[in-house]
Amino acid sequence: MRVLSLLARVLSLAPFLLAGIPAIAQVASQPGRSSGDAIRCASAKPEAAIIACSNIIKDKREDEENRAIALRNRAYHYQQSGDLERAIADYTTALARPEQHLLQAKIYLNRGVVYFQRGDEPLALLDLGKALASDATLVSAYLSRATILIKRGDDAQALADLDRAALLSPNDSAIYVTRGSVYARRGDQGHAIADYTKAIEIDPKNALAWRNRGFIYRESGDKVAAASDASEAIRLNPNLAAAHFDLALSLGNADRATQSAAEFDRAIKLNPQDAQAYKARGDMYLSNGDPGRAIADFTVAIGLDAQLVSAFVDRGTAYMAKQAWDMAIADFSAAIALDPHRYAAYLDRGQAFGAKHEQDHAIADFTQAIAIKQNEPSPYQQRAFFRQEAGDSRGAIDDYTRAIELDPRSSEALRGRGYVRLKRHESAEAIADLSAAIALNPKDALAFRFRGLAYADRKDFRNARLDQAAALNLSPAQR
Repeated sequence: MRVLSLLARVLSLAPFLLAGIPAIAQVASQPGRSSGDAIRCASAKPEAAIIACSNIIKDKREDEENRAIALRNRAYHYQQSGDLERAIADYTTALARPEQHLLQAKIYLNRGVVYFQRGDEPLALLDLGKALASDATLVSAYLSRATILIKRGDDAQALADLDRAALLSPNDSAIYVTRGSVYARRGDQGHAIADYTKAIEIDPKNALAWRNRGFIYRESGDKVAAASDASEAIRLNPNLAAAHFDLALSLGNADRATQSAAEFDRAIKLNPQDAQAYKARGDMYLSNGDPGRAIADFTVAIGLDAQLVSAFVDRGTAYMAKQAWDMAIADFSAAIALDPHRYAAYLDRGQAFGAKHEQDHAIADFTQAIAIKQNEPSPYQQRAFFRQEAGDSRGAIDDYTRAIELDPRSSEALRGRGYVRLKRHESAEAIADLSAAIALNPKDALAFRFRGLAYADRKDFRNARLDQAAALNLSPAQR
């Protein structure tokens, strides 16, 4: 879910605007008549062109070819002016005229485009199919149909159309950018990079190709190549907000935090409606220890996109950093309402409930987190702590044991199980667990302290004193 939504946001398709092919042609002027209508019908702005074309269509003295040209022109001008119903009516009339047979493919293409503009995708696809049945070399029809198929999520058929378009027009870089974006949405990074690279070879000034290839490099973990491509996209088009966004993410480390913040700022300035940019900048602030500014950005992101689950989760995390437990719980609950399977929301809300000493709610959330991800050690470990707090020492041991099975190097889980065993007076088992914890983390003052108590429980006062001394040495505040 995250991958699809992220790709839908950041992968820009090449700008096939479904404009169709203009049917414009000069209408021949009859002797003795004004050529003004003929010229305006062919080349004037839509409002004037429609009037001129209508004059020709109504003039019975005009020959049929001129009237047919005027009809196609008027349909196109209606389309350009947004009067879709009249455009469809004119294209339909043109298709019914027998003398339009040679232009049938282009008329079907244009009417299909208008159907799509009207929101009628099935009729649009039907007309585009008829256009291609009439002329299998009509590149615009393949591109228009691919655009609709991409919108409908039919990537396989869209790729087939784009493959055909690339064969017919191999030097059109926009085709490769669009096909690369479809491959990216399918998770095929290799083919996506190959297509973006081909687009760049054809047109090195195609900023969108540089930007999209950089995005794929970043998704595959190559932040150096990603930053390089994003920088080139910005050089070619300084106003490409998505490239600034990508560069900010590619620079996202402590050493380049200032530059990264500046790129986020530029991306937001260029596109202030971009919820993801605010969310990403909020994540940067949060990771840099500034929960206040993070909360401000997450709040703007949520205002722009109330369905942005990750912004609720991350704002909840920022509220936890400020110990605003109720605000955090509210955000995690909002995230769960939007996505009932959001693991992090249950895990974090459980921690917030735990901070409020609401053990039952905390245990319930960790249990739900375990149901979603059964092989993650963290919820077992955290549920174990609150089970112990609630007096369920057997359940706590079971949870710590499962956490250790999943992560044998978890010194905290070993220390926790050792502590529970200490409380149950299972001192030998407690000493074994706490010794294992100390071996993994020799600076764990609590592990030394608990093991000292376990030694004392076994009347081994010498080792008890040694461990208590080690604990005090590591954490003098315990004196």
